[in-house]
Amino acid sequence: MITKNVIALLVATLSFNVFAETTRWKEVKNSHGITVYNRSIEGSSFKAFRAEMTIESDLTTLMAVFNDVEVGTTWVENVDEMRLVKANSNMDNVTYAMTKAPWPVADRDSVVHNHISQNPDTLAVTIKQEAVPDEVPRTKNKVRIETLHSTWVFTPISETQTRVTYQVFTEPGGSLPAWLVNKVAISQPYKTFQGLREMSQKPFYQKVSVEGIRNFHTSI
Repeated sequence: MITKNVIALLVATLSFNVFAETTRWKEVKNSHGITVYNRSIEGSSFKAFRAEMTIESDLTTLMAVFNDVEVGTTWVENVDEMRLVKANSNMDNVTYAMTKAPWPVADRDSVVHNHISQNPDTLAVTIKQEAVPDEVPRTKNKVRIETLHSTWVFTPISETQTRVTYQVFTEPGGSLPAWLVNKVAISQPYKTFQGLREMSQKPFYQKVSVEGIRNFHTSI
């Protein structure tokens, strides 16, 4: 049995060149301030997706949530384990994530290099994620995701509001049907955004300062 948990992790496998402006994004879900788009990719049965929202939260609060790696299982949809592997700096680290699946489908896991940068003019923070599958030893009962690239962008628009965008495309291979992957590629980012918004309202994260990240100020 193939579950949406497995597909949700595979949905994070992508190549950035598929985001070339060859086809237009199509809105497929718009609810509670979250908009999800997808579009066809030439030569593929799978679709790319893009999710967007404006959140009532400042930049450092969102980054505090994002950097609290083990809590990622609380707000990232369909991830059962997440942990920090190593931190090269506050802006550069490697994380591990795992999604459980019922027998006979194997669990999926991934090891990801996260590189964080901030535009000095707009203060937008970009998080580029890329698979580094050999950074953690493999286990026989899990399928390691070999290729993974994704991009998060947090753009402050005021002292209390931030625009969040996320893009991804996957061709998971195997016998996973494209229609099912494309369906999960709508619900997974939507629920993840809901989780991020809920976590950002917790007082603990609103009090955390994040080294290397400048917040929005009206003087910029």
